[in-house]
Amino acid sequence: MRNFTFQKRVCFLIPLLFFLSVSHIFSQNFFGKTFQHIHDEKCAATHLEQMQEEQLGIYGSKEYFESWMQGKVKELRSKPAAQFRTEESVKVIPVVVHVIHTGTAIGVGVNIPLSQIQSQIRTLNEDFRRTNPDINQTPAEFQSVAADTQIEFVLAKQDPRGLPTDGINRVQGPKNTYDPNDASLLGQIALWPPEEYLNIWVVPLVSPFIGYASFPVSNLPGLNFPASSRETDGVTVDYRYFGQGGSAVAGSRGRTLTHEVGHFLGLRHIWGDGDCNVDDFVNDTPNQDGPNNICRSTPRVTCGSRDMVENYMDYTTDICMNLFTIGQTERMQIVLENSPRRASLVNNRATREPILVANDLGIERLINPQNFICDVQTVPEVQVFNAGNNRISSAAIEIRNNGALLQRLNLTLDLGTGDTQIVRFNPITLNNTNNNFVVNIVEVNQTADGNPTNNTVSSNPVLQAQITLPYSFRMDSFGNEWVVDNPDNSLTWEKVALNISGTSQEVIRIQHYEYDASGQLDFLISPQINLSAFPNAQLSFKMAYAPYNIQGFGDFLYVAISTDCGNTFEIVNAPYSKDRVFLQTSEPTLNEFIPSREDQFRREIVNLSKFAEFGSVRLAFISRNGFGNNIYLKDIEIFPQETFRYDLKLTELIKPTPISTGNHDQESIMLVNTGNLAISGFVFRRSSNNAPQQSFLARGQNLLPGDSTLINLPRSSSSNGSNRLTYRLEFPNFDQNPRPDINLDRYFIINQELIRSPWRQNFNNTFSLSPWVSINPQTNGTSWELSPLQTGVSQNVVRLITGTENNTYWLGSPMFDLTSSSQAALFFDRAAGGTISPGTTLRVLASSDGGLTYQQVFSKSGSDLITVPNGQVNPNNPSEYQRDYVNLTAFAGRNRAMVRVAFVLEGANENIDPVYLNNVELFLSANPEPVDPGLGNTRIYPNPANGLFNIVFNLPRFETVNIQIISATGALVHDVDYPNTLNQTYTFSAENFSKGLFVVRITSQSITETRKLILY
Repeated sequence: MRNFTFQKRVCFLIPLLFFLSVSHIFSQNFFGKTFQHIHDEKCAATHLEQMQEEQLGIYGSKEYFESWMQGKVKELRSKPAAQFRTEESVKVIPVVVHVIHTGTAIGVGVNIPLSQIQSQIRTLNEDFRRTNPDINQTPAEFQSVAADTQIEFVLAKQDPRGLPTDGINRVQGPKNTYDPNDASLLGQIALWPPEEYLNIWVVPLVSPFIGYASFPVSNLPGLNFPASSRETDGVTVDYRYFGQGGSAVAGSRGRTLTHEVGHFLGLRHIWGDGDCNVDDFVNDTPNQDGPNNICRSTPRVTCGSRDMVENYMDYTTDICMNLFTIGQTERMQIVLENSPRRASLVNNRATREPILVANDLGIERLINPQNFICDVQTVPEVQVFNAGNNRISSAAIEIRNNGALLQRLNLTLDLGTGDTQIVRFNPITLNNTNNNFVVNIVEVNQTADGNPTNNTVSSNPVLQAQITLPYSFRMDSFGNEWVVDNPDNSLTWEKVALNISGTSQEVIRIQHYEYDASGQLDFLISPQINLSAFPNAQLSFKMAYAPYNIQGFGDFLYVAISTDCGNTFEIVNAPYSKDRVFLQTSEPTLNEFIPSREDQFRREIVNLSKFAEFGSVRLAFISRNGFGNNIYLKDIEIFPQETFRYDLKLTELIKPTPISTGNHDQESIMLVNTGNLAISGFVFRRSSNNAPQQSFLARGQNLLPGDSTLINLPRSSSSNGSNRLTYRLEFPNFDQNPRPDINLDRYFIINQELIRSPWRQNFNNTFSLSPWVSINPQTNGTSWELSPLQTGVSQNVVRLITGTENNTYWLGSPMFDLTSSSQAALFFDRAAGGTISPGTTLRVLASSDGGLTYQQVFSKSGSDLITVPNGQVNPNNPSEYQRDYVNLTAFAGRNRAMVRVAFVLEGANENIDPVYLNNVELFLSANPEPVDPGLGNTRIYPNPANGLFNIVFNLPRFETVNIQIISATGALVHDVDYPNTLNQTYTFSAENFSKGLFVVRITSQSITETRKLILY
């Protein structure tokens, strides 16, 4: 049971949620939230504080720290004045500047010059000692609280080995840019012991960040809880805002580091990262409603007082900043006197020049043999270094096993101070077990070593077992062939029996729920595996984990590879590295997690092919305690081939369609499980046009192999015209094995043009398709386009010259209204040559909702599409076109005000001949063989008539037509105007007229005709 022995008020930050719903034939539901918070602040202190809380739990939280701080403030103020003055001496902090560059020469880009570093340390000292040249800019009302912090900084004078150093460590990093989430990575690239050095990483940070720092942690007496964010403890600053000159931007005065070191020593943003109701816990800094980002010529008053925009802990530019306050100084002094990895910095050995003895050869590390050996035949190796003043020209080194002298090497060396050399002995044979191997330096420069404290290293080598593949783990090998390494001798990996789905099973557990040592690593190490014999081997195991249901408490599990028989494991680039989010297989809980069902376990796979070149390797399950919950392992197997695979494919964007009015309320993407294992989660990213990328975390019911589903997202921003949506899916089932990118890139057009019905589009007398539109959704490449004819003036057709496999090509109409008609039909001319492949298809799609959805109403493929069997089409020859009919009656009538059609060619390739379209015409009737009176003409049929007769029009443009019907006696029996007439057929019933001879008079802007009509 988990108990806390102090009272606390905890405020947990809940990120903005985005919900990812899925419709699927199996009623599957995925849900998701933002996977990565997007920051707009220049200082990432609040983000790093949240990361620290995630690592340390409540012990790393703001509330816990402030509770501790207030107690220390009271303690400090209760001290006698004389004692306080005694403790007020200047505190000097050693600094190491890690320049994490990209491979450029010193002084170029990120690899900043020495002068820039020196200017930064000078500015830092001026700001903290209040000797900065702009102290006269401090407003009069703040002069009384402006303080000399009595803190100074010096570039380290001793390195961790005790050797002289300039305090600058230049390392080429693995990335071109970094963000606050890379804090742990930077600590693993370059870190000097944070107990002795203020580590400062100078790197290229991604915008908008220019710096961040780790906060100190408290040290309340009586709590057995060591802080563990060691590798991230320090300050990170973008190289462009570090110091002055060199690669720094023109506006930099080096005060980004002043601000971040303030955080490192316990200061918060002066506005408390909130409004007037939120405090920075310093009495002499006025409350303010938020950050100030600019210098102000007139005071800014918020929260009833003047903002202290000159404070180093605001967000103003460097030129504005000029003070810390007495209260802030008090906080920093308390931290330096009490906080872990802060108190030990003050005036320590690294602030002083090292005192070296004359002759001092030290052993830096034992390379071989270490505690684990994979062969009793071994070549001992050590790395030695000159830790003294004299140049070392000779040395004598002995190796012993179980007290027996094995070899003595008399070496000829040439090592200056700080130089290193690897020393190799002749091969030796060790016992399988019971070895005590010792290396000892016995002589330097033909005399006794002046510093014997670094002369000896030892190990206890044990021969490790080897396995062959395929391999299935047996519980009796736990603690034998599989070795448990428990560095802190506390809770570690163990065997336990559980009832799982009604069956008693032995599983492996680490009980993080009861494990108080946050950050501790525990290793379960495999026997040797010869991957050179199995270059495509795969590790498979089942894992169960339910996160502790409070943000800030979370564990890590790694699968790492050792190429030195298990003595060291590279965690930075581990092929399997999962935090509480990726580990989760069951719902978060406040209770201790004990799985009881098989479906609470998830199969995890780690492909080992990238390690085949190393030959014999060992792998380890490495847990990192984050005071979260228990982790369980079972069914560990290693296959000679890659057997299992998690994989997904984004096949198509369903909504929005390539051409629509943009009235979609969500985006729908088709997803298919192309692997051989069920998948219940993944990371999904989306970007729209030029908007920032959004990331989502999806979880749901299992999507089985071969099954498909829709991912539904709230629509992103889009505008009239062309738009682009890019989707990226990562980590199917949170699997971290390398795989080709799972991307889907789609273009679509929002078109809200509306044309009158009926209509005719022959694409003549125009230089563009408008109001029609054309798009290739897959690549936004060339699609349908106008092509001029050689016959007539300004005569055009539409053509598609070539295609690409797996691409589609859309030609879409504007919207039109069919609510006033009960019938409709579409006619068009098409032509295609004989090179059309069997898979090439021309489809006509129709939509009644503006393009939100489409239905297929026409389709022809391959040879059925060809109109000229031999050779290419001559687009000028009307006889090479075929006219097609499409019944659109299903899209006419009530609620059919947003109809549109689209011609879609798919399955084409670069070898096809052009495809042509022309004379697209919409009729408000469904007659597949309409009477055509010829352009600019009318016709009455049948005539003579008995029952019904029709008057059909084919006008060049919309006109208002007047139809008069006059009887043989001269009586006007019908006189009606018909507006918007184009190609309509008007039908009349003979029953409304007497039998006999009639005169029909038709008039409009372009025609005046008189016809005889006989009704019988």
